[in-house]
Amino acid sequence: MRDNNDFTPVEEALASAQTLAIVLPTILNVDKVAAALSLFLSLKKAGKQVSIACVLPMTVEYSSLVGVNKITQKIGGRNLMISFPYQEDSIEKVSYHIENNRFNLVIQPKESFRPLAVDQVAYNYFGSQMDLTLIVGAYSWENLGELYLANKAVFEEGQTLNLDINPQNQQFAKINFVNPQMASLSEMVTLFLSSLNLPLDEDIASNLLLGIKKATWDFSLSKATPATFEAVALCLRAGGRRPLHERQEKRFEERRLQPERAKVSPNMPVTSSKPSPDWYKPKIYKGDTKI
Repeated sequence: MRDNNDFTPVEEALASAQTLAIVLPTILNVDKVAAALSLFLSLKKAGKQVSIACVLPMTVEYSSLVGVNKITQKIGGRNLMISFPYQEDSIEKVSYHIENNRFNLVIQPKESFRPLAVDQVAYNYFGSQMDLTLIVGAYSWENLGELYLANKAVFEEGQTLNLDINPQNQQFAKINFVNPQMASLSEMVTLFLSSLNLPLDEDIASNLLLGIKKATWDFSLSKATPATFEAVALCLRAGGRRPLHERQEKRFEERRLQPERAKVSPNMPVTSSKPSPDWYKPKIYKGDTKI
C-alpha cells in the first residue's frame, strides 16, 4: 500500500520539467486557488518556467491571495509571440542581434512610415507543449471545462500530474497523487513543498494558511487532522500571515465599505462642547419624603 505522505512520484515528475502549466477546475473554492497559486509561486521562485490558468475569471472571494492576478484563462505556451499593428508594405527590414546576453529584435520601417509605437506592442505565448501539466483539485478531464476541450492533445499526450483530495477522483492523469485523508489541498501542497525543499516564503505560506483555514472551517477539530497542524506550523515558521477570523473579516469589510463621514459645512453652526459654569459647583439633592 502506498504511503500517502510519500511525495516521490511528485518529486520525480518535477525533477526534469522546466516548462510547466498549473490548471484549475471549473468548480472552485479558496483552498483550490490557494494551493494552485502557492505551487505557481514556489516553482517560479525555484527557476521553473510556469503558468497558471483557469477557465473561470477570479472573483473578489480570491482577491486576498497573493499572485491571483497571474491566473489567466488560457494555458501558456513555449513560443513567445510579439505582435503590433501592421500596415501593408510598411516594414523595410526585420533583423536581430545578440548583445550582452540579450536577444534584440530590430524592426525597421520604411522612410515614408512612422516608427513603431512601443505602447502598441503586445506579447503572448503560443504552442502549448509543456514538460509537465499539474492539475489541482479536478476529479476528471471534463472538470477542466474549456481548458481541456481546447487543449486535448496537451493533456492526453503530455506528462500530467493530478493533485486532489477528493475520494471520487477518477485517477485520470499519467501520475495521480490523490489523498482523501488530507483535510485540504493547501495542506497537501505545504507538506510536499517542505518535503521537496521547494521555496516556502511569507507570501506562499500566507496563501496556504488561508486555504487551510477555509477548508477546515477555521481549523475545526472535526475537520482538521494532525497533518493539518503540522502544515500550519510549517507555514507559520516560514513567516505566513495568520488569516483573520470570520468575525474579524466581516468587521474589516464593513469598515472598508462604510462611507466617509459627512464633512462639517463652513456655514453649519458649531456647538461648543464646553460645560456650563455651574457644572463644577457642588449640588445637593434631596429625596422626596412623601409616602
